[in-house]
Formats: sequence, C-alpha cells, structure tokens
Amino acid sequence: MKHVALNLSFLKHSRWLMLAILVGALALAIACGSASDDKSSDSGDAASAEGEVDEELAEVSRILQPGNTFTVDDFVAAGWKQSNKYDDISTVPEATEVYFGFFSAKDIEVRIYASHDSAKNAGFKDAAEDIDQSFREGGQYGSSNRGAGSRAVTKFKAFAVVGNTVLLCEQSIDACTTLADVLDG
Repeated sequence: MKHVALNLSFLKHSRWLMLAILVGALALAIACGSASDDKSSDSGDAASAEGEVDEELAEVSRILQPGNTFTVDDFVAAGWKQSNKYDDISTVPEATEVYFGFFSAKDIEVRIYASHDSAKNAGFKDAAEDIDQSFREGGQYGSSNRGAGSRAVTKFKAFAVVGNTVLLCEQSIDACTTLADVLDG
C-alpha cells in the first residue's frame, strides 16, 4: 500500500513538472514569435519611410534626400569631377541626363531624373540591375560591369537614390553617401 501511495505522489509531481515545462515552452515560443514580428514591422516602417528597398540590396543601396532636386552643377559644386556626358541614354529608362565622373578617387555615374519618384522607381530598378551581378547572385565582389554608355569597364557595386538622381558607386556605397552628405551641406 505504501508503494502505491508513493507512485501516486510521484505521478502528481511529475504532472505539475510537465505542465510547468509546457507552459514555459509555450511562453518562450510566443515571446520569440512576437519579437521577430516586431523586427519585421520595424524594418517595414523604415523601408516605407525610405522607399521600398530590396532586402538583398539593403547593404549596397540607399534612398536619401527625397525632397531635394539636383542638377549636374550641384554635383560639380560638391566636388564631383565630370568626365563624360552620355548622349545615348536610351538604355536608362526615364533618365533625362547621364554623366560619368569621380569623387574621392572613386568612379560615380550620375543619372538625373525628372522627379524623386521617377528616380526611386525606374531609377532604383535599373540601378539594381546594373550593379555587380555576381553580388546579387551570391558570389564575391569583383566581376565588372559597364555603366550607361561606358566603353571602359567600371566596377559599380552599389547605388544611391539621392533626390531626383541615382548615383552608381564604384566598390561600395561610401563614396556616394559622402557625396550626398556634401550635397546636403
């Protein structure tokens, strides 16, 4: 009789232990699930404030100064050195002018659009296609691309939508964000 009472007592305690473990696991699952939901909604809010940015390209693209409108003279005044103006820009949808030059010893192509919306939509899409294909396919940096009309091979690895313009940047986003900061004054 004593043996049966001991087993019943053990059984009661093991049920409480199993219930406590189950409740703890459920609480942990809910907490982890809501934390990831919060992160995705936060990044969605940031993306909508800055425009729709592809997660794969977040490391190599920026949308800056949506309220500003720039001309090529603004870039020259900021220290960007113009090298070429492309006459045939039919391969760059909705662009009104395309220039090639450099800033901080890095090649930067400046594509000018009629508005920020045009740059953010058509310009962003076209720039995303023009940057390093190997990066977007999961490969390493290093394969070369050509700009809008360049015969020379330039390694555009990043881009920034700055107001009504799109800047294609050599190697990294840093030179373009620095140029945008200088434009902002």
